Amino acid sequence: MTSQRQPATFRKRYEEHDDGLRFQEGTYTGNHPELEPVRDGILGDKVMRSRAKTGVLEKVGKDDVLRDQFTLDEMNDLNNYLAWNIWDVLVMRATEGVSGMIPRQEYEILSMLHMFYRYPEILGMITDEVGGAQGVLDLGSVACGELASQLNPLHDWCIGSCGFAMGRTGLMALEAIKSDEYVAESNTTLKFMQRQKWAKRGDGLLFNAQDRYRGRIHHQSVIDAVTAKVESFEPGDPRHAAFTQFNAAAELLAFLVHYDCRLGFSDTGPYELPDGKLLIIRDMFVNEPAFLWSQACDDAQLPHAYSLALVLDPDVMGLEEIRVNDIATSFTRPKNYLEAVVGGAVFVRDRWDTPMGEIYSVDQTELAGHLERIRSATIKLYTTISKTTRRDLVWGGHDVYYVGFLLPYLRHTGTYEKACRDYDLWEVDQRVANYYYEINKRGFAQETMPNKIFSGAGYLPFPDGTSLTRSKYRSM
Repeated sequence: MTSQRQPATFRKRYEEHDDGLRFQEGTYTGNHPELEPVRDGILGDKVMRSRAKTGVLEKVGKDDVLRDQFTLDEMNDLNNYLAWNIWDVLVMRATEGVSGMIPRQEYEILSMLHMFYRYPEILGMITDEVGGAQGVLDLGSVACGELASQLNPLHDWCIGSCGFAMGRTGLMALEAIKSDEYVAESNTTLKFMQRQKWAKRGDGLLFNAQDRYRGRIHHQSVIDAVTAKVESFEPGDPRHAAFTQFNAAAELLAFLVHYDCRLGFSDTGPYELPDGKLLIIRDMFVNEPAFLWSQACDDAQLPHAYSLALVLDPDVMGLEEIRVNDIATSFTRPKNYLEAVVGGAVFVRDRWDTPMGEIYSVDQTELAGHLERIRSATIKLYTTISKTTRRDLVWGGHDVYYVGFLLPYLRHTGTYEKACRDYDLWEVDQRVANYYYEINKRGFAQETMPNKIFSGAGYLPFPDGTSLTRSKYRSM
């Protein structure tokens, strides 16, 4: 492998005038068939930002983030960008991790409808409990100093993309709401997302795509602590095989615990190291006590999460472009970056609230024991899921999304019990309970997800002149 080294060219992607590579052949039209189709990647981001009426997608300062609400044009710019961004990341990953046992499209659409209705009230409560906008910013920066924190950019993205954009699109497709309704509530959700993401990045931007697909949120002290534990190896070395095998097994279990979705998996980076190599920090949440089926992971004595440090040598693979996209997933060209992993480390976070000082590393010689427990839990969990009714699978998946997206914010602000007691967190709104039947008529879930949500066609703007205080006042 090392004899075939080729000079990497990925750094060209970070030059201002470079438009990046194509990672998928399709193009995005969205809700604007009159405009030129947009491609994925760096050029796609440039085009979408050039179409914005406001500066909300450029680098913004703290005063902008602390403002109580967006203007209508800013909300529409975010809506348009999220529609493209969702297409950009999800078309490539639409079938990722699917076991064939879990009705994912059904639970996704149900949970998104529920989020749009209920998240504004709960996010508003969290904002009040932390003392307002500054408190939300402080909360947003927590993950910068930790490994395996679920207060990560993926959860922030889910709040805005699922809780606002996709939920709103699904409800409009159901004709349950109109495009000029729930404006104030949408503002609350988008503001929470903006503050969380802005606090983590520290560069005035919100999305990895805006920074040529870099999601570098960690403090240097975290990078130093991680790299100090990295063990070097060459591709083909047995240690390389053991490390990548562990990565694959933990990833599979993290997906399964979260009902075939990516909520249990999060990459940050790439961080360029002094020797020119690249570091990806990968968090995999393999035991979530909030979900009853995670008992299989408890029985196997698995920790809450593993964090992996993956060190890539870009010259081993002749790296042309690397993306850590906005669903915290790493892509490269050429595709197989695991062959270029030349070093790694594994860290354990026993509980969600384990202090950073108590997170510990696992020696390469100890990986086999962890791998055995991961496989044991995976088999038991597959067995449990295979015996679960379709209805329970749909509502279980709904809980992974609807509760799982909120859970880190509730836990870290001490508001989880309040959300359960005063806001009926684990209950299902009657409207959404009725939609369980509606989404199965005429294949609504199977039609709406690709044709309205993944394609971007259903993301209608808020009409000009709509009041920022407008909610839904009638049902006709």
